[in-house]
Amino acid sequence: MKSAARCLLILALSWPVTQAWAQPFKLQCEVEGKFADAQGKPTLARVAIELQVIGRHMYFTVIGPRPFEMRVSTLVTEAYEGSNLTSASQLGARRRHRSSGQETSLLIERGSIEISAYNDVSVQGKFQRFKYEGKCKQSA
Repeated sequence: MKSAARCLLILALSWPVTQAWAQPFKLQCEVEGKFADAQGKPTLARVAIELQVIGRHMYFTVIGPRPFEMRVSTLVTEAYEGSNLTSASQLGARRRHRSSGQETSLLIERGSIEISAYNDVSVQGKFQRFKYEGKCKQSA
């Protein structure tokens, strides 16, 4: 009897933890980008974007080659200031590191599913803004 009660207690305690994680929405994108002050041909890449909504916060993760990779959310912490950029026509977020001023931003057009993003990347000890944009489609 004690083992059955213990099993039920463990199951009850673990149930809310597994339910707290939201399933990510995934997009596959063909993008091109370059550093804001760079001349010449843009870099082409395929990236995946994962969007999770947990509570009232949105979390975006861009998975791809460096410097396309980034994480941005609407969450506000001691280190980061997040902003929700969502409107009737766009979905997005911006994150700024409070002490360094480093910024990351991602916008997705709702109708065309096109992204526009930038990420401040450290290059030789200085931050340079890497901008990219492209067309996306939903992953299966």
